[in-house]
Amino acid sequence: MIRTTLIALCIFFSVVTAAQVKDTLVHSHSVAAAHNIKLATTLALLPGAGQIYNKKYWKAPLVWGALGGVTYYYVDLTQDFNSYESVLQLIIDQPSLQTRTELETFAPELFDVLPAPFYQNSVNGVAQEAMGYMEALRTQREYALFGILGVYLLNILDANIDAHLYDFDVSDDLSLHPSLNTNSLANRPAELAPGFTLVLSL
Repeated sequence: MIRTTLIALCIFFSVVTAAQVKDTLVHSHSVAAAHNIKLATTLALLPGAGQIYNKKYWKAPLVWGALGGVTYYYVDLTQDFNSYESVLQLIIDQPSLQTRTELETFAPELFDVLPAPFYQNSVNGVAQEAMGYMEALRTQREYALFGILGVYLLNILDANIDAHLYDFDVSDDLSLHPSLNTNSLANRPAELAPGFTLVLSL
């Protein structure tokens, strides 16, 4: 299921990338002077590249760190999963071994790398615990995979939004000047009345 999802996503992103690159080349003459939003989004398919193109250099290490951290977590969970799977395979391959102690003596290298120990001493008990650990690790690994995809898609979305806002003009002259108003309808012309004025300079 996960492998099928990954293959489908890879094909989807490949098609989108090809279409965007083609469209960018066709219309490049009309947007040469402006910041290219489609190019920024396409470059974001390579994590951090869209942020660098948008000149938000400080965001690129954040993208790499988040993606690298979640990927490392996924790989670590996969290694733990495979370790418990190796113990199950040992039980199948060596039916003469009847206790956990016999299993550990026969293949100590398998048990030394396990993240959590076994508490049952019988072979059946060890097998049940191994399958329980594997089920928990499988669930965590799926969450980690969704985390990888989430960070990757956020990277693309961030690059697209920054590209849209790249040419947005925020003037330094934008200011707020509060002041008191005089009430022209008061008994005395110079009488002060509560109030304020907003002056917007563009």
